[in-house]
Amino acid sequence: MDDFLQYMGEALGLRVSFGDWDGAKAMPLFLRKTAIHYLCNCAGKDFVVAVSKGGETLPNLKRIVAQTMRYTHFPVVLVSQDADPRQRRALTAQGIAFVVPYRQAYLPFLGFAASAEARRRSYGGTLTARGQAALVTIIAHPGMRYARELREVSDMGASTISRAVDELSQHGLIRRGKEGRDVVFECEREGNALLKSAMPLLVSPIAKTVFAKRNARLELLPDAGESALSLRSMLAPPSIGQKAVARRELPSLSFEEVLEGELADADTVELQVWRYDPLVAALGEVDSVSLGASLMGLGDERVSMELDALFGEEDLWP
Repeated sequence: MDDFLQYMGEALGLRVSFGDWDGAKAMPLFLRKTAIHYLCNCAGKDFVVAVSKGGETLPNLKRIVAQTMRYTHFPVVLVSQDADPRQRRALTAQGIAFVVPYRQAYLPFLGFAASAEARRRSYGGTLTARGQAALVTIIAHPGMRYARELREVSDMGASTISRAVDELSQHGLIRRGKEGRDVVFECEREGNALLKSAMPLLVSPIAKTVFAKRNARLELLPDAGESALSLRSMLAPPSIGQKAVARRELPSLSFEEVLEGELADADTVELQVWRYDPLVAALGEVDSVSLGASLMGLGDERVSMELDALFGEEDLWP
C-alpha cells in the first residue's frame, strides 16, 4: 500500500486518502486471503482498493476484482506489484481499473491513465526494517536466489519482499532479474564481504526496550542482546536476561511492565521490541547479523571482540 500511495502522489500527482473498508468483514475468509482491501478517496470520489498478495495469474487477478465488486457499489481498483505487460493490456481492454506502482495506472472512473514508468523511490542512507530483514535472511541462507524462497523462509508478504528486493538492488547489494514469472536475485558478494558492504546501511533492529516481570510466556521468546551472544561465545551473561519480540507482536504479549531495579534481577526481563521479526531468518534463534546490529555501537570492547570471533574476522564490528 505504501508504494501505491507514493506512486499516486509523488509520481502522478493524485492525492489519495485511505482507511479500513468495512465491506471486507462481510467477505468470506478465502476471499479476504487473496487481497487486502482499503477504502480510498481521490478527487472527491470513493473507491475500494484490492491489494493482491502477488504472483497471481490473469484469471485470478480478474477474480479478485469481480468478487470484491459483489460487496460494494464503489469502483474497485486492483493493485498488483508484479502484473506483467500482457496482463496489464488485458485488464485495460476489459475496463478493469488497476495500478502497478511505478509501472502503470489505469483509472477510468477518474478519467486517468498513465503508462510511462515512473522513477522508483530513492532509498535513504540506511536500510528500512523490511530491507534489513530480507538482507539478514539472505546472508543466513547462502545460495538463496528466488524471491519466493525469501518469502517462504522469512514469512513476509509478497509485496513486502518485492520492495525489499528492490531496495537491496538499489543499494547495490544484490542484482535483481527475472526467470519467467519468477523474480530472482544474485548477491554481488558473499559472506562477510556482503556484510561489510552492507555495514554502513545497518541500523539497530531495536525500536525500544522495556523491563518486565519474568513470566512463562516471556521465557519462550528468543534470547537477544548479550544474553544471546553469551550462548555463542565466552561472554558472561548479563544479570538481567534479554529477550526480543517483534513490535507488531507486542500488543498480544501479556506481561507486567516494571521499572529497572524495581524487582530482583532474577525476576526481571529486559524486553527488546524489534522493528522486524527477531526470527525472520527461520533459524530458531536471532540470526547473527541482526544480533550484531543490535549490539554495535555500545562501545564495549568485550562485545565487539566476541562478535568478531563469531564471524571469524577481526575488526568487523564497531
